[in-house]
Amino acid sequence: MNTKPNVQTEVELKFPLSDRQAVRARLVELGFTSAGRVYEYNLVLDTPEGELSLAGKLLRLRRDRKVRLTFKERLAGNSALDERYKVRAESEIELSDLETMRHVLHRLGYTRERVYEKYREHFSLGAGVSAELDTLPLLGDVLELEAPPQEIDSLAAQLGLEVTSGLRENYLQLFSARCLALGREPGDMRFALDPVPGGEPES
Repeated sequence: MNTKPNVQTEVELKFPLSDRQAVRARLVELGFTSAGRVYEYNLVLDTPEGELSLAGKLLRLRRDRKVRLTFKERLAGNSALDERYKVRAESEIELSDLETMRHVLHRLGYTRERVYEKYREHFSLGAGVSAELDTLPLLGDVLELEAPPQEIDSLAAQLGLEVTSGLRENYLQLFSARCLALGREPGDMRFALDPVPGGEPES
């Protein structure tokens, strides 16, 4: 009987894109394989006081082709690495029912919610190396690279991206910053609320 939890270390950077199709073509040239493009519904939960966020933790329900519950937290002893990349310990399980799990989490005190939507195309290149081409409300197109640190640097260079332009923040943090810069109240990140005409991408 396996008594150890399945906890993975996630190292990633996000890169805002001005030409998604060009980056997609380059990923294919580099040997990445696409799993197709899907719509994602993400629900981030916290206590009313925001205790998880304040502690650098994330509790999320996600629905795309599957339903998953994810918990992320900072790794102890990786502060130097975490200053340049986003480094998290990630635990994830597959579920059959998002709303029932949401109810359970509410009963446990995680009643504060924020929603974010996106369209994502997942690319993989061997074990531990992946690229996500995301399209989000207000933020537009973003590439997320997940790999060992030196490989992230190498991939960014091969894709014509500046490593120093990589972002460590999560999407809700980036969305909140954009909203504040535009003088609007941060809230849920949904395509229906995107003020940019044609902001919702094709399915």
